[in-house]
This record gives sequence, C-alpha cells and structure tokens, in this order.
Amino acid sequence: MYPGRVDPRTLRVLEFDRVRERLAGLCATPLGEALARSIVPEVDVARVEELQQQTAEGRVLLREGGLNLRGVVDFRPAVQRAARGGVLDPRSLLDVLAACRAVRAARTAVAQRADQLPVLASLIKDLPALEPLEVRLERCLGEDGQVLDAASPSLARVRREVRTTQDRIRATLEEIVRSGRWARMLQDPIVTVRGDRYVVPVKQAYASQFPGVVHDQSATGATLFMEPLAVLQLGNRLRQLQAQEAQEVERVLAELSSEVGARAADFERAAAVLGRLDLVLAKASLAEDLDASQPRLVPQPLLDFRAARHPLLVERARRDGSRVVPVDVRLGEEFRTLVITGPNTGGKTVTLKTVGLLTLMAQAGLAIPADPHSRAGMFRAVLADIGDEQSIEQNLSTFSSHMRAVVEILREAGPGCLVLLDEVGAGTDPTEGCALARAVVETLHERGACTVVTTHYGELKALAYQLDGVENASVEFDPQTLQPTYHLRIGTPGRSHAFWIAQRLGLEEEVVARARSYLAEDVLAADAVLEGVERDRRAAEEDRRQAQRLRGELDRLRREYEARLAELERDRARRLEQAREEARQVVARAREEVEALLRALRTERREQAAEQARLRLRELSEALTAPQDRGQPLAHVEVGQPVRVASLGAEGVVVGLSADAAEVLVGSAKVRVPRAELREAQVGVRAAPGPVRTRTLSLAFPTKLDLRGLTADEAVARLEKYLDEALLAGAARVLVVHGKGTGALRRAVHDALRAQPGVRFSLAGPDEGGEGATVVEFTE
Repeated sequence: MYPGRVDPRTLRVLEFDRVRERLAGLCATPLGEALARSIVPEVDVARVEELQQQTAEGRVLLREGGLNLRGVVDFRPAVQRAARGGVLDPRSLLDVLAACRAVRAARTAVAQRADQLPVLASLIKDLPALEPLEVRLERCLGEDGQVLDAASPSLARVRREVRTTQDRIRATLEEIVRSGRWARMLQDPIVTVRGDRYVVPVKQAYASQFPGVVHDQSATGATLFMEPLAVLQLGNRLRQLQAQEAQEVERVLAELSSEVGARAADFERAAAVLGRLDLVLAKASLAEDLDASQPRLVPQPLLDFRAARHPLLVERARRDGSRVVPVDVRLGEEFRTLVITGPNTGGKTVTLKTVGLLTLMAQAGLAIPADPHSRAGMFRAVLADIGDEQSIEQNLSTFSSHMRAVVEILREAGPGCLVLLDEVGAGTDPTEGCALARAVVETLHERGACTVVTTHYGELKALAYQLDGVENASVEFDPQTLQPTYHLRIGTPGRSHAFWIAQRLGLEEEVVARARSYLAEDVLAADAVLEGVERDRRAAEEDRRQAQRLRGELDRLRREYEARLAELERDRARRLEQAREEARQVVARAREEVEALLRALRTERREQAAEQARLRLRELSEALTAPQDRGQPLAHVEVGQPVRVASLGAEGVVVGLSADAAEVLVGSAKVRVPRAELREAQVGVRAAPGPVRTRTLSLAFPTKLDLRGLTADEAVARLEKYLDEALLAGAARVLVVHGKGTGALRRAVHDALRAQPGVRFSLAGPDEGGEGATVVEFTE
C-alpha cells in the first residue's frame, strides 16, 4: 500500500524500517537522514528506473571519492530566520558557508563526470550559484567564527586603534611594575585584567598611597587590583573603541544575514538537492556493503530473484563470519501462488521475508543482494502477515491477531498485489485451521494476487494439482544430519520428516511403527512417493553439481592453457628483445672501441688502427641487422678452426680458447665470445694476413671543407670531426677553406691544426685559394 498509503505493519514485519534506519546511518547530513527515514517503494517503473540509476551512478561517484558532504547541517532554520530579518550569529553563518561550499563541491564533482552520471547531472541543474556569497562569507568569517578585520574598513580601523591603545596601556603598566618607586607597594610585578580594565595587584596597606582606581580585590582582601591613574584615560578610550568594535561586528553580521535571507529560495533548492545527493550516496554505500546489484525492472507484477540473500542476514554474517544461503525464487509468470512446506527452522520464514523485503527495496530504488540477472516487477502493494503479532492490549490471541491481519489483507488484495502469509491458519484446531488456510489461499488466488504462503498443512500441497497457477516449494532437509540446508526447491512439496527425525533421535522402532499405523494408507503411499521423488531429485542434483564441477575444471584448464600460451608468446618476445638488446650492446661496445681507436689515431695516426676501426664497425653493424643463426653449438673447438659466431652472424678463425670463452679473429678484428656462441662455419675461413699499410680513399668522401660563415668555435668543432672522418676514409690530403677576411678564422684553424698530431698544413697555392684556404696532409 504505497506510495502515500504505506502499511506500517507490513514495513515492520518485513523489516523495511530497519533498512531505512541503516540507510539513515550512512547519510552524511541531517537532510539526507530525514529523506532516508521517509523513503517508500514506488509503483511507476520509469520512476523506479530513475531511482535505481541514481544508485548506480552514486556507486561510481562513491568509488572515485568525488564528493564528501560531511559537515553540512540543516541550514534551513537559520536561513528562514535571516529571511524574517533576524541577525545570525557567526556559528549559523558558518553553517551557511558550509552549505555554499557543499553546493559548489557537488556541482564540480558531478560535472567532471557528466558522461558517467547523466541522471545526477540532471539533478544538480537545480543547484543555485552561491559562489559570490561563499566568497563574501569566507572574507568576513574565520574558521572559528570570528568576524575578520577584512569584513569592513571601519572594523579594520577600529581594531587597529584597539591594538594600539592596548599596547600603550601595557607599556605604561610595564614601566610601573618595573619601577623601584612602586615595587614595595605591589603584591606581584605583573599586569592583569579585571572587568575589561588593565590593573596591577596592590597591597592593601598601600591602597591610599598608590594613585589609581580599585576594580577588584582578592578573596582575602589582602590584594587590591587597581588601575593606575596614568592609564585611566587610555582605559576609558579602550572601552569606547571596544564598544565601537562590537557595534561594527553587529553591523557586519546584520549585513551578511540580510544577504543570506535574500537567497532563501535558493537555499531551499540547495537543501533539497543536497539531501537527495546525500541519500543517493548512502544508497550507494549500502549497496557496496551488501555487495548488492541493480535488478532488471519490468512493469508487470512479478519477481524472479536469483541467489537472493536477506540484507540484514548479510550484515550479520559480515560481523560474525556466518554463512548466508542464497535462494532462487520466482513468482508471477508460470504461477501466481507458491505454497512452501517443510520442517520448522528450515528457512521458510526467512525466504518469505527475503521475497518481501527485496521487492520493497527494489521499488524504493535500492540495490538488492541478489544476482544481477534478477528481475523485479512493480507491485501496487505488498501485504504481509509474518510472525507472532499477539496483542495484549486488545486481549487477542495469536490466532485472532493473525486473522485480523488476514481480514485486512483480503480487503486490499487483488491484481498487482504481493501477499505473504506465514503459517496461515496456525494457532487453532488443525482441522479447522487447515480448512481456513485453504479457503484464504484459494480466495487470494481467485482475486488475482501474487501469493507466497508457508504452512505445515499437508493438504495445501494438493492445491498445486487442483488449481492452475499454483506451485509447491519446499525447504531442503538433510535427514542424515537432521539439519535444514535452507535451499528452496520449487516444484517439490515438502515433508515434515517427523518419523525419520524421531527414529534418528532414538525413539524406539516399535513406537515409530505404531505411529505409522495410525496414518491412512494413502498418506503413507503419498509419503513414499515423495520420498522417492526427493531421492531422485538429490541424485539429479548431485549429477548436476558434478557436471558443473567438470565444466568448471574444463574452464580452468582452458584458462590455464591460454595463459600458458600467452606467457610463451611473451617469453618469445622477451628473448627476441633480449637478443636485440645484446646486439645493440655489442654495437655500443664496438663504438667505444672505435672511439678508442680514433683517440689512438689522433695521437699516433696509425693506418692499421683506422683500418681496424672501419672493419669492426662495418662487421658489427651488419651483425645487428643480419638474422640470428642459432643452430647447434660446437661440441669440440680447436685453435685455428674456422667457426661462425651466432650472435654476430659473422665467420672467423679461433685464435684462443679458455674454459667457457673463445677469441675469434673476424676479419682484422679480434672478439671474445662465449663458446656457446660458436657454430660450424658455412664456408672455409682462413686467418687474415698481417696488416698492410695502405690507404684506400672512399670515392664518396669530400676532400674539401668550407668553413666560411662559421664562428671560430663552430669552425674548430667542424674541423676536428672532419679530420677524423677523413682519416677513417683513407684521405691523404684535404683542403680547408676559411676565407681571407680579418684572418681570425684562419688563425683559429691553424691553432687547431697545430694541436692535431699526425698532420702538417700550409696555405694553399694560388690555384686552390691562396691565403683563403689551407692544405692539410696526414703524416704516417
């Protein structure tokens, strides 16, 4: 019966009020708490979808820590007082300031995620722009509520005068207490305050001799607190200034209050939006705590809850470590009436409450602790009679109390209603109670209500075979352990297991047999059939679980296989990258060797060093780009044996061996490599002959360098690099053009050439540029 006509009894017996209190406890503001305690289920599916979407978006906002409304109080009474012309105290104005900050924070947090939070983005459109007032309040109020000097020029001026006057008074009094003239008259050489006046403690005996005004005395009367006449006028002036300060503070507070009151309508809108945002975040927090999900909503009056758990049991389990057994329950499509039977303490009542509470929660926009594929329909009313509602005040028995509730339910029930009845017809004569229970269930079914009932009456099981749209269900019981498993089995009627339990507990077989003999033959036969059905169902369930286990194992093996393949691929990529890195390191080392050879060339200019450098760099550069030939390592290696170095892709001759390494002459370069890198040579390789001192000039190398237009530093740097390249290219003679000009560039070039070993130079002939160029020749 909602919205607007919620049945408090139904909300109480289904514990929806406890969920609302839990929700209120998660709110950060009194605004949200009030809304949390008043939420009710909605009937319109579009409205429920909006509420559920708000909760889902609230979870996004909550996980990203985007909004914290802690510290916001209900500021509406203060705003209303200001709107009526009242002057707010600093504490109330700070509450208003906190509201302004919360409005800005909420708008920013949601706007930054507008794509993810479309419903909340629509909600914050109602938030007013309070930033100017926020800035004004921040400029005028300190965090402790003090009105700041910046609140007004007059206040700043008066406070400066107050501080100046106080300083003058203290300075004068300090002189008095330090003066030897007054020392014997003072009880202590200190300055204190009495009645907002600065005073010194004077001994009673010198009261008539000390020039001043008495403002207070000690408890014994031995000390008088006197304001010296020397500061009396300053003290009066200080009191005047303090009065002016108080007046100006009051004026500022009145001005601020007026500005707040003028925005009363805006603050009402802000309170409404902030309260709803707080409630949304509380719903999101509850959903996270319960590990809940948003169900699929449908407009029809039906439910299909999968792996449903009672939210209060979930919270208790989190506290004490117990286990909540989920239930699957459906209603409203294949059948509209579900009759649940089974032993006591088997979970029938918990199932009933779970169905009702999750329905109310879903229609109130709350996430439910159930599988995300669960469906929740729209019921125009949820009517429940659960538990012992015996009324002492009205002198009603348990049966009478239940019957009164059933009367109210029958008055309201019809299409679109969900009715939940616990142990219908109990508490009276079993024969009459059973007949009454059957009549109630049949009536509810005929009126089109969706009904779930729990019962011990076996006769109600027959309704499933007599009426279309009625189905049996049972809570599972393990006869071996004498314990319920709490699983709900739809389609299987329950049994009490009374004889079995009694026998397992030690009741004599003869007594059990006598009890059986009192039962009618058809009852015993039906019981035997049910027992066989239950046995077959257990076997089928075990087969299903085994199949699930095998399927799970297969999935696990498939995932492991895929993960192994991925790991092998990553390992192959790592090895390939490692090989490339090793090759890069080889080239880097080669470059270092070349640099060393170049340094040797600069000092010794040996043709052999240049030849080695060129050959080494070429071989290693080719090795980097050549495909790696791993092959099989050589088992036996001898000095002088032709080999192929796998990491370099080059062939050479072994010239030295150690336990795990070999020295190989590749061309004219000698390299040291691990023996595992040696492979069988593809063609015969012979040791390179000794070095031949010849020059081979690269045809592509320019033998003329033009330095004109460069600064001296740029020219010298260019020249040194060019000489190194010329030497490596095998040039014997080059021409450096520097121009005539002032001669500065020529002098810089000649100075640099003098510092170069292994070269000689002279000005070029007339046909090569004369004084504008220099001929450089490389010596042996």
